Amino acid sequence: MKLDDPQLQGMIAQLVDTLREELRQNQRLLRIVRHKKESLQRNLPLEDLLRAEREVVSDAVTIERDRIALLTELGQVLGHDHPARLRVAEVILYSNPENRDELLDLRDELRDVADEIDDLGSVEPLFTRHRQDRIRLYVSPSRWKGLDCASEKPAERNVKNTAATKGQERA
Repeated sequence: MKLDDPQLQGMIAQLVDTLREELRQNQRLLRIVRHKKESLQRNLPLEDLLRAEREVVSDAVTIERDRIALLTELGQVLGHDHPARLRVAEVILYSNPENRDELLDLRDELRDVADEIDDLGSVEPLFTRHRQDRIRLYVSPSRWKGLDCASEKPAERNVKNTAATKGQERA
């Protein structure tokens, strides 16, 4: 199929619209998760927030199904080896410049929102999340007293953690 084929570009434009709606739903979910976290910290009632969250998640799932169906259809039209696994990054190669820029922006915005939702929803408010490279450590406030490495520089902390790990392996 040619890049300037109106059917292909129409499907890509439809994908752009679907991704816009998916981004909007995820932004709504992000706002609700923020309010939910604040409410948990302040011991406020959650019934209305939980109802709104269920509604937004339901809408997001519907939009996600639409996106998956569109990407699968695009994959079939493009002759992709595994049409169901077609990624937005691959669609960008076939889209016109107008849609290409929008697809890139939407992909980045969706990633940012997903990261924020993950950060907010990954642990209960009673825990603090520490990230170092790709390792996630969850520490409850009752155990903070034992962590003297919080004020050290990251390089010093890595050396101590490596030394401690090697010491445990020898024991």
